[in-house]
Amino acid sequence: MLRLPTTAVVTWLAAGVLVVGQRDATQTFDAMPAGAPPPGFTFAAMRQASAGQWTVHRAGGHGWLTHAADPDSHGFAMAIAPVDPRRDVVAAVRLRLHGGARAGGLVWRYVDARHYYAALLDLRRGEISMYRVSDGNRIKLEFEDDLELDPDAWHGLKAVHVDDFVYVTLDGIRVFEDHVRRPDRTGPGAAGVLATGDSEVSFDDLRVEAPHARQ
Repeated sequence: MLRLPTTAVVTWLAAGVLVVGQRDATQTFDAMPAGAPPPGFTFAAMRQASAGQWTVHRAGGHGWLTHAADPDSHGFAMAIAPVDPRRDVVAAVRLRLHGGARAGGLVWRYVDARHYYAALLDLRRGEISMYRVSDGNRIKLEFEDDLELDPDAWHGLKAVHVDDFVYVTLDGIRVFEDHVRRPDRTGPGAAGVLATGDSEVSFDDLRVEAPHARQ
């Protein structure tokens, strides 16, 4: 059984907003208007009719992005940040899974809704998994279950993908890694977040950058 600290939160120096074309970029949502989707993002759906409702919320000077749960949607909804495509990438986010099915995570090497990698934290099942979607087929690469997590806390999720090597951390703990030597048709792509259609999930401090020596 993998036990993670109930109060652990991954933090980053994440001031400012995303600027398209930067090598490293962080989106805090703090400067975005509440009650609307985040400007510049692309929304996509897999195995459901639409990408659902994505809205920026604010409390004082702090903003975050929330996907609203739709009990009739059982696929995946994605919000893709306006960043340059990358093959080697570090993608990280803080997320809180607070309604519905409570499943959400990260997307990277996103080409379209049929080609991408993802790490999904499923709080209801106590499971985290990594998978690749190729030609619309979802292939589970790794997973860990029996997680013990604070259901009300924000959790930090990060994926590092360099060449054919990828690893994922949850709240600063490396939960799995893989050498992806199977045929890979995703290529360089964008990055963002995802939620199952029936989950209410909030996201903050979405970071997309090139890998560094100590990642």
